[in-house]
Amino acid sequence: MFSIREMSRQDVDRVVEMISAHHKMDGDMAAEYYRQYFSDDNRVASSRERNIVATMDLGGIVVGVAGFCPDKYDWSSVLWLTWFYVAPKCRGCGIGTKLLRYVIDRVRELGIRKLYVDTSSDKSYATAVTIYKRFGFREEGRLLDYYDDGEHCLILGLGLEASSHGRASS
Repeated sequence: MFSIREMSRQDVDRVVEMISAHHKMDGDMAAEYYRQYFSDDNRVASSRERNIVATMDLGGIVVGVAGFCPDKYDWSSVLWLTWFYVAPKCRGCGIGTKLLRYVIDRVRELGIRKLYVDTSSDKSYATAVTIYKRFGFREEGRLLDYYDDGEHCLILGLGLEASSHGRASS
């Protein structure tokens, strides 16, 4: 069995290692993201940016990660899914499904209207795209040849029931 909890600074190395096992560049970008995140007390305290981990009940080893954050404009009714990965040996065990459900439920509790995720069209991301679509995400954009020739950036969106709309207050 596994549990879901808030990510801590102590989890960063294991999370980055897990993400790097999928793609080295993703791991490098995640390391920088988490360095900035955990260095900013306002971000850590914000209800609009959270990082969640799944851990094995025996030993507490991190086996999955997901989270959400605002975009650079901090549009109040929109958030983005971040760093959704499951350890290779634990894929197919329901961890990704439970993590994604947890994140969607937390985002919905915030009154968010739309949750977005960007991912790659590369076949190594096909399982993630399948999970997103199973949860109701729809492709809303495609940036052609974004990552490389023939590898597109897919933008998927999930509509949520929410009452708040418009920009965040400053």
